[in-house]
Amino acid sequence: MINSASDGVRLLGPVEFRWAGAPVVLPRRQQRLLLGVLALSANRVVSSQRLAEVFWPDGAPQGGRRQIQVLISRLRGLLAGAAASEVEVRAAGSGYELRIDPMAVDAHRFAVLKQRADASGNDEEKAALLGQALDLWRGPVLDEAAVGAGRDPLCVRLEEARREAIEEHAEASLRLGRHRQVIGALAEEAAADPSRERLAGLLMLALYRSGRVAEALDVFERSRARLAGELGLDPGPALVRLRQDILCGARHLGVPSGRSGAAGRVGDLEGEGLVMLGLGRIRFAQDRFAESVAAYEEARRAFRRLGDRRHLAAALSGLGTVRAEGGWFAEGQADLMEAASIFAALGDVAGNAHATYMLGFVERERGDDELALWLLGRALAAYQKIGDRRGEALLQRSIGLVHRARGEYPQAAARTRKSRHLFTTLADPHGVAYADQSLAKIRIRVGDLPQAEQALHASLRVFAGQGDRFGRALGLRTLGELHLEQGATAEARQALSASLTLWDTLELPLWRARTLAVLARLEHRNGEAGHAGAAHQESSAIFSRIGSRESR
Repeated sequence: MINSASDGVRLLGPVEFRWAGAPVVLPRRQQRLLLGVLALSANRVVSSQRLAEVFWPDGAPQGGRRQIQVLISRLRGLLAGAAASEVEVRAAGSGYELRIDPMAVDAHRFAVLKQRADASGNDEEKAALLGQALDLWRGPVLDEAAVGAGRDPLCVRLEEARREAIEEHAEASLRLGRHRQVIGALAEEAAADPSRERLAGLLMLALYRSGRVAEALDVFERSRARLAGELGLDPGPALVRLRQDILCGARHLGVPSGRSGAAGRVGDLEGEGLVMLGLGRIRFAQDRFAESVAAYEEARRAFRRLGDRRHLAAALSGLGTVRAEGGWFAEGQADLMEAASIFAALGDVAGNAHATYMLGFVERERGDDELALWLLGRALAAYQKIGDRRGEALLQRSIGLVHRARGEYPQAAARTRKSRHLFTTLADPHGVAYADQSLAKIRIRVGDLPQAEQALHASLRVFAGQGDRFGRALGLRTLGELHLEQGATAEARQALSASLTLWDTLELPLWRARTLAVLARLEHRNGEAGHAGAAHQESSAIFSRIGSRESR
């Protein structure tokens, strides 16, 4: 019997167990994972083989069954001390089951509330039930308990149900005229997955009804770009028709009135902050750096006014990332340091890892290699701890860049190959392309020009297909360096000129300066002392103003 509303097993976020109003400490990740797996199948037997697959997706070690028995014994002791006979783990046949009131498991309560909402024909009731269901979520399912390759089979069904609940809640709310209240949640979800057309359409309608026509149309463009870039698809007819109706101001879309008063203004401010947060991510993905900075600054102001520290940290982290990659190191570092501090206070390991990674990026670009390696090493350890393989792939490449800058080419190559392998296992061709560009640069430095050329052309094809102008500019600059080493000066000049044009379009002076430095070498080799001197002078002035590693 549940003693209070907070009692039971909480799986929709970090795994927790509370009974009689008090938390039960589960100090080891494997204990939390075991409780999570059993609670997901409450009152049903989970076989020992299934538990072994969860704990060791690549194959159980020798003595694995004994390790599970030890974990079961310790979990029994923890539960028995807290909940006596009301919650217990029993051996059953070839496995184990958790005996518990199902309503004491938040994942089960979520499913029940969603089922009741699905069966309701009343929008008020539907919205209320789905709101209660969504309020149970505190983060990703089994957060920091289920990691790595074994996570998806456990969590994907529930996380898909959550996305459906968000969409169904938004639909009911829109029918009730509550378009402003749902913008924030829809914007956050759409930023994470712009290819989800139902979600994109709901956000477009909510924004349109709130008078934000330009933002509604921007959601469509982002969805179209993601569908084309990742799946080679066009938006479906429903989304295309909605865009056309918005452009025409179709009367049937309606513009219901929203709530007024102070509460409404606070809700609007939160919604605007979340929209700007999503827009900042969109503009950064589109390589529109100045617009991304502007959007993130709006989000930062909104969340600071609201006192919303979690979203403030996200805005600061995004802002710092854009500024760091754009070459505005001092401003980016300040944003990232504040974000890292807030994430640490909130216990957000992933958020803190990203901010630390970008602080390491800044120090690498400034030329403080020892500090960069220390920061990047901390971020890498955090990503490995939480099983974030994409984060690990990014860090391996970034650490490789430090070694390459120091002339430590074997270490640089080893790190970059690890990065490439991880991106390959993640089926991320974009990440593979960046790793290939980095490997090509190392090969140029050690004189392996044929291998460098092959990798570069492969990466440039991916960058072009993804519409990644930053990646293309980077790859073209590296191609210019390769042709310079091959003695193909005309081809080198062509590649470097194309790279410069892209950097100018992106308004990124640091990256322009780095390309100018290669061009200066080309002009010097051709005997064009005047042109070489002008390129060198311009690049040196930019390096000095920005404080990049070249200025050292």
